[in-house]
Amino acid sequence: MSTAPAGPPTPTPTPSSTPSPSAAPGVQGERLRAPVGLAIALAVLFPLVIGITAYAAYADWNMRTLMERLLADPATVTDAELDRGRRLTGLVGTIQGNALFVTGIVFIVWFHRVRTNAEALAPGADKLSPGWAIGAWFVPLANLWLPYRIAVTTWGSSTPLGADGGYRRFPLTPVNLWWGTFVLSRVLGWYGGMSYSRAQSTDAVRDAATTMLAGDVLDIVAAVLAVLFVRRLTAMQHTRAAQRTTVAAV
Repeated sequence: MSTAPAGPPTPTPTPSSTPSPSAAPGVQGERLRAPVGLAIALAVLFPLVIGITAYAAYADWNMRTLMERLLADPATVTDAELDRGRRLTGLVGTIQGNALFVTGIVFIVWFHRVRTNAEALAPGADKLSPGWAIGAWFVPLANLWLPYRIAVTTWGSSTPLGADGGYRRFPLTPVNLWWGTFVLSRVLGWYGGMSYSRAQSTDAVRDAATTMLAGDVLDIVAAVLAVLFVRRLTAMQHTRAAQRTTVAAV
């Protein structure tokens, strides 16, 4: 869930200039690039993912119910029902995978954008280069931790100033809840899908469907929390950019 690097250095605006929050000057002449457009795209894509995942959860529940009936009394389940259940699970899984792929690409582009902005706002706060906001997602095992680490430092670097000039307090709760739910949903989804593809018995299919159902439910929760995380961090950077513009224009 690559983008062009931040633009070339620009001179500090003079009093006659009219800088905008979406392109506010950063430290050392760096320019912030507004993540608002990407955030709006994600605000559309995530609800779409939620709807598709809800249908995937129904397909998992349907398959689990069929397996329970088959275990209780094989005569109550027809071959046509089993065939429809398998086709529904496969079709929805494919659609869900494509939706997650597209949403993931847009999310990673947004993630890289806010990380690049954070480097302009607080140079050196994160020892990892902004490029890791992309690469961290593709390193096996490390992708269970590195993106969260980058999200935390980006959140801190994007904190707006208060009326007294000090940093306002923005708890990490949205970041922690989103990441914890996301990782758990991915692990359950991976394990459930692998178990389903290897299942050789009715019991195994039922158990795999149950795991996939739990993973899909958590996917929905993670998507909702991701929307909140994206909106909050985007708003924080917009406010901080406006504050930097005001300071630069004084």
